[in-house]
Amino acid sequence: MTIYPVMKYRYWFVALLGVITLFAFVAVFVVGLDLGIEFEGGARLEVILDQGEPDTAIVREAFESAGVDSPRVQAVGDGSFVVTAEELTDEELDAALSGLAEFGAQRGATGIERVGPSFGDENANKAFIAVLAAIAAIILYITWRFEFKYALPAIAALVHDVGLTLGLYAVTGRLVTTATMAAVLTVLGYSINDTIIVFDRIRENTPLMRKESYARMVDRSIRQTLVRSVNTSLSTLLPVGAILLFGGATLQDFAFALFVGIAAGTYSSIFVASPLLVIWKEREPRYRKRALAEQA
Repeated sequence: MTIYPVMKYRYWFVALLGVITLFAFVAVFVVGLDLGIEFEGGARLEVILDQGEPDTAIVREAFESAGVDSPRVQAVGDGSFVVTAEELTDEELDAALSGLAEFGAQRGATGIERVGPSFGDENANKAFIAVLAAIAAIILYITWRFEFKYALPAIAALVHDVGLTLGLYAVTGRLVTTATMAAVLTVLGYSINDTIIVFDRIRENTPLMRKESYARMVDRSIRQTLVRSVNTSLSTLLPVGAILLFGGATLQDFAFALFVGIAAGTYSSIFVASPLLVIWKEREPRYRKRALAEQA
């Protein structure tokens, strides 16, 4: 079995982690996330146009002409559009529908959904708490299952995965909804599972490889789990990719977060968590001696 010297380039992978972290920070906090009404408050409704060939530009223009400030229009089906805005009165809605009368405009069956700013803030806080609680539980579990030195590299991998997902969400202008947060929590679970597979093999190899350096032992562990990780990821990405290509607009946003997060989780278990673990563990005297002996 060929052992790839992945850990030989561990400092390059850590440098790449820094670049991705900087990208995520700039994208999320400078470019900014486009938050849905669940987090910022506002109004949302579905408009159905059953005549002509309408598009999002026509629907947006009708609502802007009715006095709606910065409406967001998303096509969700054949002639069906979801309109969201910070404020939308019944008078503005009636005026917009009148402007779309030539296209046979009518409200969707769900009517208007309104969320107040205070409720949106509460949802945002709950989503933040849910992510923090998941990370805390992961730290406790890995510390109990392995040791604390395994926990921080795993969390760094999670930050990489979630940061990359949200960063790409920001630069592509996708709407962050409760479905997005569900996808992020799913990515957390998938990513930590992939990392634990590698870590578990490292732990199994530790008593078996008493002379090799820690980096070489991790390289062997990665090689032993590589096929399983790649096959699992591909079998998951294929249906998610199908939803991303052929699903509706709402499903596409959800699938986009899953697709990026799962791909990033497979990468981070090998090229983020493992290099950080090697750098930390090789500070221990016994592994430092092995590394120096191997170099000699």
